[in-house]
Amino acid sequence: MDMTVGQALKEEGSRKLIETYLPGLAARVCGQNMAMELSIRKLLSYQKESCDAEQIRGLELELERLNELHSGLTEEEAGKIAAYLKIAEQYKTAKETGTENRKRYDAIRPGAEWLDTMGHPIQAHGGALFYEDGTWYWYGENKEHTDGVCDIWTWGIRAYASTDLYNWRDLGLIIEPDVTDPDSPLFPEKRLDRPHIIKCAATGTYVCWIKLSGTDACFVILQADAFCGPYRLVRKAYRPFGFEAGDFDITTDEEGRAYLFMDGSHSGIYGIRLSEDALTAERIVSRQYENLHAPFCREGVAVFSHGGKKYMLTSGMTGYLPNQSDLAVADGWEETFVSIGNPHEADETDASFNSQISFVYEMPGEDRYIALADRWVPDDPVDRQRADLIRRAVASRYEPDRYPVTEEEREIFRQAPMLKNAATSRAGYVWLPVLTDGGRVRIEWKDFWRV
Repeated sequence: MDMTVGQALKEEGSRKLIETYLPGLAARVCGQNMAMELSIRKLLSYQKESCDAEQIRGLELELERLNELHSGLTEEEAGKIAAYLKIAEQYKTAKETGTENRKRYDAIRPGAEWLDTMGHPIQAHGGALFYEDGTWYWYGENKEHTDGVCDIWTWGIRAYASTDLYNWRDLGLIIEPDVTDPDSPLFPEKRLDRPHIIKCAATGTYVCWIKLSGTDACFVILQADAFCGPYRLVRKAYRPFGFEAGDFDITTDEEGRAYLFMDGSHSGIYGIRLSEDALTAERIVSRQYENLHAPFCREGVAVFSHGGKKYMLTSGMTGYLPNQSDLAVADGWEETFVSIGNPHEADETDASFNSQISFVYEMPGEDRYIALADRWVPDDPVDRQRADLIRRAVASRYEPDRYPVTEEEREIFRQAPMLKNAATSRAGYVWLPVLTDGGRVRIEWKDFWRV
């Protein structure tokens, strides 16, 4: 509280605290040199009419916590935070820079470069779609800085808006990274994956679940009063029924009740009924794909309804390397799903057209569906022969006699991009229609298509 106002507003962490506890103060003193040279404490003594004692005490406690946090940092951590603060500063003007992309899209071209309306590559990986008031929102992991060399895994959750599903306007980060606290679940080096946002029917709030992968293996849950935020952190490290969190999807039934379908501790896919406010797991309602090892255990979960049936799409477990998807069906959200095979018909890659599905979107009021998928490593394509090698190389760790691999094949597999060294900032998107005619659910390749 005794640092100068100018110094406090210059530092990202303290500036955010001031904006949170004393909204409007920064704007009032901006450009006033005398005010900027006062300590926070002294300035607030002159601004009593604009803040109360509770606000001031809250700010003081949070600033003390920030001081304690920074005093406990190693030199390396402090250096990283300084670098991340500089990156964070760039996002204040990111949407104001660049030139408008004159090329407007009139179709979806799976796997092709996809730029936003300012001409920048879209960064909404492991993403999903949300529709409200005539606008589609596409949101996902911002992998802009994930080059496979630095330690940044995800730089917040980014969203885009569109009225035609082809051309997308960047809305920026709807959930920003916490760049000052290495222990925060939103720190850029945390493995923040696959956000899913629903509007809770009971509370009217927007609830966002995000998975932390790696050693954390838990859910982060946030809440907001509007789709674009601001989001409040509700739970930092949640493991439903003790399961380590894996890939997941969330859906709602006709009454608005929410269901979570998650890879639990890589031991199976579990259907879980959520509480009325969609913030807590209530009970397990289904179990499927249990007792399988990699690459046959399932992840990349995406669920949807069609024709009175419930469907679940999943991928195998081979990191960012693509593999064959599986489709399962059930009679209801609280019933067990039964596998009915690979939905990617005529797929010569045997790797889901070199992609991994993250979400299936149903067009409002129509019996039409879009499968959203990521092509995580576009520079390292997989064909049928390589898909077989990857499958055997992973499976041989568990059953070497059943899945033999030569040393030469093992070395080829070692050269493939893995989770930590994959430059996912270059990842592309494979959006394809889910075809439901003739009583079958399938996904076919199309070079381009229109909604």
